[in-house]
Amino acid sequence: MFYERKTKDRRQFFFIIYPITALAIFFGIATTAGFGLAFYVLGGIFILTSIMPFITFFKTQNTGYLILALYLTFAGLMCVSAPPAIEDKSKAGLTPIFLVIMYVLMIISGYHLLTRRLKWRGQEVFELAAMPIEDTGNSYTPRPRPAGQTKVSKTEMVRFVDFITRNLVAFAFKEENRIVFVLALPGYDTPYLLGLKKNYLDDTWVSIDYDGNVSVNITEEDYLLFKQDLNFDQLCASLGNVFIEFLELSKNGQEQQIIDKMNALRLSPLA
Repeated sequence: MFYERKTKDRRQFFFIIYPITALAIFFGIATTAGFGLAFYVLGGIFILTSIMPFITFFKTQNTGYLILALYLTFAGLMCVSAPPAIEDKSKAGLTPIFLVIMYVLMIISGYHLLTRRLKWRGQEVFELAAMPIEDTGNSYTPRPRPAGQTKVSKTEMVRFVDFITRNLVAFAFKEENRIVFVLALPGYDTPYLLGLKKNYLDDTWVSIDYDGNVSVNITEEDYLLFKQDLNFDQLCASLGNVFIEFLELSKNGQEQQIIDKMNALRLSPLA
């Protein structure tokens, strides 16, 4: 099915810039100081880069990022162990093992990337919220809006929070009487992953309290992500309805349908 995009692309070029930069550094050092030092430096880059995927896994329990972190780690170990093997094949040691593990993990990580398992899903949630809205008009106001009601038990909420977090849909924050879901928009995940962002209420969020009341807050910056000035009240209500629908599917054990709905939009895996 064809969907008319209602949000602007917010592409992340890290997946392209990172390998180009790493290779440029590698060949630059290899040209001036030899391949031995170049492999050591490249190995260090891989190992340092693995830190963020490890943090992402520990914060979200998304196994795709664990595989990515392990791939980068073994790529680093392979590079660090390579120089002695280049000089003398009898000193290969664990290098062949590191190489095989690296390639296996690389293939799995590539599959995860293409199937959107490493994708932050906030923009897809915005697309789903905007889909039924046709009315336009700059009606933005900087305050939370009530967005409906639902029924949920604490056990169901725990399951829903786990699903939303693990699948990179939103960051969940527990308050005394409600859960606040901050949309995981691409490029804005790092402060939350590192624990640097404290005042999450200044961002776009959906809250569900234990009485079933749903509230929505959309920031002006995120509102400008839409190609048109969609009716703001309708947009807030629709975003609340998206989360209510997600919650109902989770309660019924149909979480895969949530993933299917987002994948059906066919947004770029890198966006």
